[in-house]
Amino acid sequence: LTDLPGELLELILCCDVLGATDIGRVSCTCRRLREACQPRGKVWRQRFRLRWPTLLKYYSHTDGISWLEEYKARHNAGLEAQRIVASFSKRFFSEHVPCDGFSDIETLGCPSHFFEDELMCILNMEGR
Repeated sequence: LTDLPGELLELILCCDVLGATDIGRVSCTCRRLREACQPRGKVWRQRFRLRWPTLLKYYSHTDGISWLEEYKARHNAGLEAQRIVASFSKRFFSEHVPCDGFSDIETLGCPSHFFEDELMCILNMEGR
């Protein structure tokens, strides 16, 4: 892989069948592959786009975005949203919802569109 031209290497790393874990592992192998998978580069942008295509509308193409950090933040927001939603039935089984019942959502510390996107993913899951 390291002998391939940069453009071809980038195309391979942007392949749909590779996941974020695969890209992370490839980037740990050597300096050349780590540089190909740089956080602000095309590879992590493609990972983000493939996983959450509806979120790209919130970004400008001219911004110097660390796509790796955005990917991590969105992934963590999704895990937290799933945890919160799983706790709803225990907390809100009664007819009375406490005033501060949704305070954990308000204090997530991530962009609200990440949480909204995860809620839409949960609602659109098959078997739900």
